[in-house]
Amino acid sequence: MARVEKVVKISAQELDRVKQNRNGVVGIPRKRLEEKAKALADQGEWTSFIDVLALFVFGIILFPSVDGLVDLAAIDAFLAYHHNKESSVIAILADDYDMFDRRCEKSNTRIVCCTPTLYAVSYTHLRAHETSLH
Repeated sequence: MARVEKVVKISAQELDRVKQNRNGVVGIPRKRLEEKAKALADQGEWTSFIDVLALFVFGIILFPSVDGLVDLAAIDAFLAYHHNKESSVIAILADDYDMFDRRCEKSNTRIVCCTPTLYAVSYTHLRAHETSLH
């Protein structure tokens, strides 16, 4: 939470206080982030405002989980992008795979068509990352 604290300019104590658990999903209420974004805009802290806005995009558009909540998975993906400039494509694919897997689990079916594609994209990404390390 220390990195989240620096990015969204909310103290760790405040984050721990407002953090919620809904249906097993832990996150920060969207309303609290909206209030913080408005306060940052009013203060003219545009860099922090843009970071909070980007966190909204990750939590509400790219990784929607529970209405009104930006979950920790979305926050982790945002932080990976924000701090390490990692591509969010793999995180989005992992989220899609998880969504498909959950739906298939409920209907007692298996994911067959998507697994090779997800594997190929993940493998390609990992190989590109290994190459950039050398």
